[in-house]
Amino acid sequence: MRNTRSAPFRSPVRLVVGEIDVTFSWIGDRWCHRVTCGAAGCWSSIEGPRAEEADARWPASPAFVELSRLELPQGPAILAVGLAGRSHFSAAVSGDATRREWVRFEIACRLVEPPVWLGSTYLGPAGQKAFLPEDGPTTPPATVQWTYAFGPSGPVEA
Repeated sequence: MRNTRSAPFRSPVRLVVGEIDVTFSWIGDRWCHRVTCGAAGCWSSIEGPRAEEADARWPASPAFVELSRLELPQGPAILAVGLAGRSHFSAAVSGDATRREWVRFEIACRLVEPPVWLGSTYLGPAGQKAFLPEDGPTTPPATVQWTYAFGPSGPVEA
């Protein structure tokens, strides 16, 4: 007898702020995302292990497995959580409070072992762009954070 079970369908989740459109899509075992920045083009999260390390415990971008869209007094937001190896990721994606029509990504990772790689990586019209933790190397156990934003001109450090 053939297995006819299929993976559950998960509708894409979107956050639109001005010209910036962030779309999360379920692909395989995680939520991947694409950020469209008007004239600055489209930037897609790079998922899975980085080619340089080939270690799935330290993916090129945080692995998100749960996602919630919230309507807050200051506007819509997306909260995401996930894990890779023994590290746990969380993210808040919302309109940037200091720059109109920008979307801000605030990422955190709880470490229980020293990371081989930690950050968020995108592929866009200008090639690859990586955002790294603000504090540099940290001795576990620790929580490491990094923040960046997308605006009409594309991605920038926040």
